[in-house]
Amino acid sequence: MKSKTKRVDVHVRIRPRVGDELDRDDPELIFEMPTPTPKATLIVETPATEADEVEYVEVLGFTVPKSKPKRRKTYRHFASIQNDVPNGDFYDVAVAPLVAQALSGRTACCFAYGHTGSGKTHTILGYGSERGMYDLATAQLFAALDELNERNTIPADALKVQVRFNEIYNGEVYDLLNDSAKCFVREDAHGKIQIRGELMTDEETGLMKPTSSATRVASSAGELWDIVATGMAARSTGNSNVHRASSRSHALLELEIVSDRVLALRSNVIEVEAALTRTGHERDTLEMDIFVRQHDKVEGKWVKKADARGATQEECSLLLTLRKELVQLDKAIEAAHAAVVAAQTDGVSCLCGALVFVDLAGSEHAGSVGDGIVKTETEQQECREINKSLSALKACFRSHSKNLSSAACYRNSKLTLLLRDHFRATNAKTMMVATISPSSVHAVQTTHTLQYAQLVGET
Repeated sequence: MKSKTKRVDVHVRIRPRVGDELDRDDPELIFEMPTPTPKATLIVETPATEADEVEYVEVLGFTVPKSKPKRRKTYRHFASIQNDVPNGDFYDVAVAPLVAQALSGRTACCFAYGHTGSGKTHTILGYGSERGMYDLATAQLFAALDELNERNTIPADALKVQVRFNEIYNGEVYDLLNDSAKCFVREDAHGKIQIRGELMTDEETGLMKPTSSATRVASSAGELWDIVATGMAARSTGNSNVHRASSRSHALLELEIVSDRVLALRSNVIEVEAALTRTGHERDTLEMDIFVRQHDKVEGKWVKKADARGATQEECSLLLTLRKELVQLDKAIEAAHAAVVAAQTDGVSCLCGALVFVDLAGSEHAGSVGDGIVKTETEQQECREINKSLSALKACFRSHSKNLSSAACYRNSKLTLLLRDHFRATNAKTMMVATISPSSVHAVQTTHTLQYAQLVGET
């Protein structure tokens, strides 16, 4: 059996009471944090209530002792526990090391998990004047890239950041940088997961080209922030059990270090693959035309005609030409991919390093009148899809905790498919932020979050 490799660090972030929690003066959960040896441990105690004073209850006409709920619970396997700290301090502890990972040419993934209103979006994308993790990481990233670019003398090799921003809403993927256009998740010939748009026809060449979700290239931190702000404005929000402007989708923000040379070589790969598709389609169409001409369909089966004529000399010559072109195009695709790899290998070490930020939608139940917000059928469907994808994500972490290599668990949702390569790559690093509220009103949701986080911390 392969040795188990630590892939995920879990940081718990406890926000202060806010909004209605302050208005109601909610009793606070009691948090204890023993000295981490070697990982941080969190002990959570719910405050005493009037129900704790009840010693006996009546059940079916009998008076029996009332069971006492366990008010102290212990959770382990955390990298750190941050209680009521600003985004900047949390960034220094938990996220700054991920930027170093990206600057070494590897992939680093940061995602936030917690119940609705626990501070996930505030942490990842920021709120008001407080900058989010992606914002702070961008500043650090461009500071390093600017230093490298000062030593570069070739314009085509100047380092930039390519941005891709998508959301998963009701089980479908949408492009936040392209008017929320619907996208499709596909596995390419190399086994990599891709987010594809509709097929496009080049007006000049007539080639059918698969389109990836929209990308934007930023040369400065300011340009990148403007790009992300455009995507955030398009993100789906709606009613939740906690507030009426809750994110109802999973947001996936991907930042990759690129150069114009690498982007041009990748574009060439797409051009050659489009030519292969067109030539293959032309060959298949001709072969099918010849077959149909020679056969009749009888009771659902193809039967060759008695007077069937073979392919003409012209058709045979064209088929031979097309087959030769396909062989050449296969070699051209291999060479085009090799050129991309060579450019990445020969360039600076940070080239093609990536930072991935995931703001998960909040986990919650379908709601009721007692929540103060009555959900429509559409909103209840949102809850079901959100919880389904979060359960699929939990199954993937459970698979990791058991050191299983099967990829089957990733197929259960679009979310896990898109995160599959980041979680499974040998050199990838993943960090989870478990966000929780100190209010005892959310004690059940906090328990669920910490149980989830402990499972992930064990992987």
